Amino acid sequence: MKKIMIIACMALAGCASDSDNGPSAGKDFPQGTQWVGVLDRAGFQYAPPATLRFKDDNKLVIYSPAFFIEGDNFVRPDSLNGVVTSVTEVDASTVEVKTDVEHYGVLTMTIKDKQKLTAISQDASKPVPFTLEIYDPQNFSLIGTVWSGPVMTGTGPTVGMVAYPDLSTINFAASVTTYKRGGVIATHEKPGQPKLEPIESGYKRIGAAVFMYGYDESNMYSFSYFGVLLPGNTKMMVYSGVTGARLPYYAQTIPWYGPIGQTPIIERQ
Repeated sequence: MKKIMIIACMALAGCASDSDNGPSAGKDFPQGTQWVGVLDRAGFQYAPPATLRFKDDNKLVIYSPAFFIEGDNFVRPDSLNGVVTSVTEVDASTVEVKTDVEHYGVLTMTIKDKQKLTAISQDASKPVPFTLEIYDPQNFSLIGTVWSGPVMTGTGPTVGMVAYPDLSTINFAASVTTYKRGGVIATHEKPGQPKLEPIESGYKRIGAAVFMYGYDESNMYSFSYFGVLLPGNTKMMVYSGVTGARLPYYAQTIPWYGPIGQTPIIERQ
């Protein structure tokens, strides 16, 4: 009897579905806003996705696969909490937000035209942490949607293959995801049950952040993935830090799983 092996990197914050369609608008900018984009690429195969939410009471939370080396410790949290210490209107189009964030320390965030946000650290040893754009959830629900990587074009042996195959085709139900392979729902055997059952994995959405699993049908492995929805909710940047996840990396001589060095993006079908 075959069993699915779960390989996790970032923790699922509970296995529920669309529990949060994003923050409601706050009375004071940037309170109540959410931002999406990428971390600085340093230390990664590609710029990984990140999302920032300004909450009430001058608090904020960042979801990203950031890592930190602190003394002899390697720290890899799936979220970072912080506080806003000041908000300054520099001019008609620029707002400067001073923050203090776990592990990063003091960050200065510059928001242009209420649309683009960049953050830099006061610690000269750290690179620019992230570049983000504002995200409007528009009451969007993942439930009932299907996502896949794009079909690869160009020349060579990968033409016609689907990029990022662990997440192609991934269907979001009310509380779990299922996967189609070759046009058929992927199934497995459950102990004590005579028939094959659909492979189901729990997921959690928090605003633009999606904690989920991808599935490798060739080895029957499930890998943890982190996704960030982009404005319009038709594309999602994805990342997995798990060895074996089918994402491009620089040691490949042929980009079997997608363009090397580019942030993977799956698309709503």
